[in-house]
Amino acid sequence: MKKSKYLFLALALCFIAAFPYKASSLEHIPFYATNNAGAEVHVDCSGSWGRESCGFLAGGCPISAGAVDDNFYSADVDIFSPYGVWACQLITETIQSCLTIGPFVCTCDTCKVFTLEKGDDAVYVTFTEDSITVSLNSDSNASTAQARLAEESDTSTTQATFGDDNTKPRRDRDTWSIQGTEGEIVTVTLEADPAAGHSGEQATLILQNGSFTIETKTDALPIEITTTLQTTGEYKLVVQQHDIPEEVRFRGRYFLSVKSSSGKVQDIKPSEDVEQ
Repeated sequence: MKKSKYLFLALALCFIAAFPYKASSLEHIPFYATNNAGAEVHVDCSGSWGRESCGFLAGGCPISAGAVDDNFYSADVDIFSPYGVWACQLITETIQSCLTIGPFVCTCDTCKVFTLEKGDDAVYVTFTEDSITVSLNSDSNASTAQARLAEESDTSTTQATFGDDNTKPRRDRDTWSIQGTEGEIVTVTLEADPAAGHSGEQATLILQNGSFTIETKTDALPIEITTTLQTTGEYKLVVQQHDIPEEVRFRGRYFLSVKSSSGKVQDIKPSEDVEQ
């Protein structure tokens, strides 16, 4: 009797894990960073169910000087709830971790603990070289800038670092996603960050709808793809190095932007393979 009970519970859990996740897997909570430090600063945020932006030991996510609402991370809303206690901290050569684990406790001004609750749809991290603040509402300077950007611009831009993955015998590949609407005209642009060092000039930009490739271009940056979306749903943007000779392969910081004919700024969501 006990065995059949446990078997039933296991099957029920599998059923719950499979279907609700599919229904909510496209939902996410973006993390935006505004850098008032005057130089590049690395940030790391960690929270429920082992979620972490770029990893403290990996050096965190680099945020360029002067960046406003840089979407450096997104927390998926799935069966493993992202809601609960989180902490964001600055990482530099002189600042070590100010965070104690279980429960999260910050011991200096370059670290901030906060609670993410249902109804919160974004996290706004603002910092200087020696302090950090986190806001979950539209009263923050960062969120105000984001709202102003949404009113004035039809383009959304994100950034990441692109280069050889030295830990595996393959070239780097970054995957992003956006939500599109049928009939919407989008222009996707991949370009080098002029404020950051880089080498080489060529990469491949791919726009996909599910497993179907709408268009792919391999060329010197900047690369641009313009198309009319045929369905409403998730679209993938892929930046990769496959089959590009080493002497011309692009390595370095890049910008990826999406311009929409609808006039609405789209969130560009990074997947786990994006090195930020």
